[in-house]
Amino acid sequence: MKRFLLGLLILMFGLAVGGVGTWLYVSKKPSAISPQSSAVKKVLFYRHPMNPQVTSPTPQKDEMGMDYIAVYEEEKTTQKERKILFYRAPMNPQQTSPTPMKDEMGMDYVPVYDEEAAEKEVIGTVKITPEKIQKIGVKTEEAKIRTLKRIIRTVGRIEPVENKVYNINTKIAGWVEKLYVNRTDLMVHPDEPLLEIYSPDLVATQQEYLLAMKNLEKVKDSPYPDVRKSAESLVHAARQRLKYWDISDEQIRKLEEDGTIARTMTIYAPAHGGVTEKMVVQGQKIEAGEPLFRIIDHSVVWVYGEVYEYEIPYIKAGQDALLSPSYSTSETYRGRIEHVYSHLGSIRYVPESGTEARTAKIRFELPNPEHKLKLGMYMNIQLAVDAAANAVTVPDSAVIDTGTRQVIFVEKGDGRFEPRDVKVGALADGYYHIISGVRAGEKVVTSANFLIDSESSFRAAISGMDPVRSQHFGVNKEATGSGTAGRETSNGVKGH
Repeated sequence: MKRFLLGLLILMFGLAVGGVGTWLYVSKKPSAISPQSSAVKKVLFYRHPMNPQVTSPTPQKDEMGMDYIAVYEEEKTTQKERKILFYRAPMNPQQTSPTPMKDEMGMDYVPVYDEEAAEKEVIGTVKITPEKIQKIGVKTEEAKIRTLKRIIRTVGRIEPVENKVYNINTKIAGWVEKLYVNRTDLMVHPDEPLLEIYSPDLVATQQEYLLAMKNLEKVKDSPYPDVRKSAESLVHAARQRLKYWDISDEQIRKLEEDGTIARTMTIYAPAHGGVTEKMVVQGQKIEAGEPLFRIIDHSVVWVYGEVYEYEIPYIKAGQDALLSPSYSTSETYRGRIEHVYSHLGSIRYVPESGTEARTAKIRFELPNPEHKLKLGMYMNIQLAVDAAANAVTVPDSAVIDTGTRQVIFVEKGDGRFEPRDVKVGALADGYYHIISGVRAGEKVVTSANFLIDSESSFRAAISGMDPVRSQHFGVNKEATGSGTAGRETSNGVKGH
């Protein structure tokens, strides 16, 4: 009994000591639920639930009836200090200012912070899901460095070389005594006789020359120098008159040796060629300077071609070309541009564009020893020119031409496509030379880019609105993929 009472007493004493210790510990530590120990949060302002940039000093509701969210002091202190780069107009993000200001409607410019500028995408950038990319058939191709070769095709016409056309006439009047070439299209050779002319003036001059020669022979031993000089002058004058009438030295020498006056004068062919025109018949009286024959040397011919005005920058003298007769494309000639004329010629229709353009004349020189190329014949001309050397190129289907500018969509990864204004150069082999706007190695959209452009234009237009209004249009980061006029966005509102 005593032992039981002793144990009970010890147990009660331990409980008492433990309770006192617990009371002392609790009294020393602040209570977690004590009103005095709880920190009171201070509300700094209230922000728009859908657009954190729109704030209010007092609680209110947005256009959709949602409460503005309170921003407390401790939330602000925990945020990293952000640096303001500039301020943009609330209605037009393209208008910026380095200092705070208001727009024409009295609305404050919105600050743009450094991290926002780093993450900001180009206006009009579109993000499309992989499913939509496959559905609308988006294809891309890498921009590469190429040398673009362009084939310029035109038609040429064979004409004679200008300095190988000969007009035959005489410097004296007379009658055609004998006609050796009595029809056209005959081939003649140099020094071949063409016709003989009887001229009374020529006969009289020959007589004067012979008399002057005899007179000089009589007075050559005269002691009077003036007499000898006068006789020599008469001989010289008669000889010169014969030469002015195209009497050759050989004919004059023969006249001196034989002393026989030639009744007629023979006209010879000056070069090898064909008689293309004959304007005289036997027995006809002719006057001095009257054309008698036209002879053209066909051993070398010129080919005149015409290129359009926009092709002139690629044309220069010395370029090689392939020429073939219109009747046989397998028979080819290699020619070289001999001359590019300095003036523009006629206006021609351009089949590629359906418009008209002026042309420039170019000239080739071709050897024609066998006279296979005929005057007036047409020739097909092909010129392979360098449209652009070592240039950044993209397929022509990648370029969207609005009439005032050219746009290309560049793939940025993760389904994002960025529009770029580019400056294009030559078009050849199905590729455009990109002067600026795209670098080699970047992937550009070559298929379905018009659908992406439609979506991009819609988003760019909406991004210029008030951010609250943009939410009502349902613009999000993922395109619907249709991109056509009258399509529906994610919330069912039709876009333009």
